[in-house]
Amino acid sequence: MEEKIGPEKKSPIVIAGPGIEITVAYRKGLGGEDEGLTFDVTTAGENPGARILRFDCFKNTPHYHVGPSGKHNPARDMKQEGIGDPVRWTLEQLKSRLPSLVREAGYEEIAARIDQRAIADRLTELESEILARMRPHP
Repeated sequence: MEEKIGPEKKSPIVIAGPGIEITVAYRKGLGGEDEGLTFDVTTAGENPGARILRFDCFKNTPHYHVGPSGKHNPARDMKQEGIGDPVRWTLEQLKSRLPSLVREAGYEEIAARIDQRAIADRLTELESEILARMRPHP
């Protein structure tokens, strides 16, 4: 009998662009009480791994961060903002507003180098795979 592997055990989806990397993975939140897809946008190249944006599309407390997490960049509550489908909303933001979000996070130089069309096309290509990872399998 074939064992079903939940999305949290699959390798993350990684999309690379000039100066950035978008990693999509299923994960549990702090304390393990919440879970869902996370879209993590980080720097790539000379200073890899610095957080630019993070969208935590968790079941109970969906939220996002513009800039590094912490007291200077508090989490923005998706429910309070009226976002009904956090994953689809996040995909739309990344497909249409990535440079402006990266600029808002304080990374002007990286924002200027982003090829929005290429990122949008790649996200569209991977969208069904991303959506398939939204819920763990029994």
